[in-house]
Amino acid sequence: MVLSRAVILPYKIVSRSAKKLAQQLSTLLNLRVRRVKHEGFYRPKRRSLVINYGSAITPLWLQRARAVLNLPSSCSMGGNKLVAFRRFKEAGLAIPEFTSRYDEAMEWYNEGFCVVCRTILNAHSGRGIVLSSRENSRPLVRAPLYVKYKKKRKEFRVHIFQATVIDVCEKRKFSRARRPDAFDGYIRNHDNGWAFCRDGIVEPNDLRSLAIDACRALGLDFGAVDIIWNEREMKCYLLEVNTAPGLEGTTLRKYTQAVYNWIRNQP
Repeated sequence: MVLSRAVILPYKIVSRSAKKLAQQLSTLLNLRVRRVKHEGFYRPKRRSLVINYGSAITPLWLQRARAVLNLPSSCSMGGNKLVAFRRFKEAGLAIPEFTSRYDEAMEWYNEGFCVVCRTILNAHSGRGIVLSSRENSRPLVRAPLYVKYKKKRKEFRVHIFQATVIDVCEKRKFSRARRPDAFDGYIRNHDNGWAFCRDGIVEPNDLRSLAIDACRALGLDFGAVDIIWNEREMKCYLLEVNTAPGLEGTTLRKYTQAVYNWIRNQP
């Protein structure tokens, strides 16, 4: 694919991962890859490539682009947790039980289940999550999405590009010496004492196929898929797909190389 221009459309212009990706691609392509704004004055040329990094907004100029990786409409579906869950259900993918009805969630609560109340549908890193259960004496709150908590032995992040797995990480808790006071075994993110690791990963048999199917269900060219593994059932469950994952180190290199290889293989 002979490019006249390649740009990255980030969900926000200050995204550090989008900036790093632009810098790495500029070096590999020997072509300046810059970041552009939705409302800016960018005008795609006939052979322009737009790499959409998590933006759910469709700029007026996008229709003139030669090629687009991750349409904003697909990112919009992935970013809205309720819409994404409905798409996953329609595709027959393994996901935890969910509902948008308060009364149904209250039935789960009264039956003794832990209910994940998502008060913000497009949040990330645990924002807007309230874990309600009789065990923790936290009452059910009003929310647009409720998910019945599914126990997990392991949690993975699988990076997909064009229906191919390019990286697999497993979330593991910090050593006791490094764990923060806010350590949480339910919401597994860095602030709560968890980190992504690549060493010694034992992948469940259904991990990769579920991750690929998740991106396909949303119409995504690439994404970071969060999946849990239930030991009792010996089964993976899909949680969400991130369309603007944090990129650094190995993950940054793999995304950069994947985009570069894809460009070079285009007619």
